[in-house]
Amino acid sequence: MQDKTIDNALLTLRRQIIRSGGKGLDHVEALLSARDVDMPRVLPAKRQDVARKGHMSALVLEALRGGPRTAAEVTAYVAPRRPELSPDAAHKRTALALTKLRARGMVRREGRVWSIGE
Repeated sequence: MQDKTIDNALLTLRRQIIRSGGKGLDHVEALLSARDVDMPRVLPAKRQDVARKGHMSALVLEALRGGPRTAAEVTAYVAPRRPELSPDAAHKRTALALTKLRARGMVRREGRVWSIGE
């Protein structure tokens, strides 16, 4: 086995132990130190509840297909479909999605009412 492969395996094992709170971290770090390998800072694992790209925009457009709505009404449509979001976060993300869709010409706003752009 190549040294690089061993080093990468030990670094991966170290990352897994740190993220899961497992045992044996001292041993793995001792091996890495003995092999003179730099140990980078380990970032927390990515959240699993992160929406996929474009999900909010799709939900907002879906809400507006039912007809013109205010931002609050769009948020009320989106919130139950994204239960992992707090009401405040749902409002903020809906507003951001509306703004981005407006910049792309996909929705328009007249007063307080949003509708699909044409």
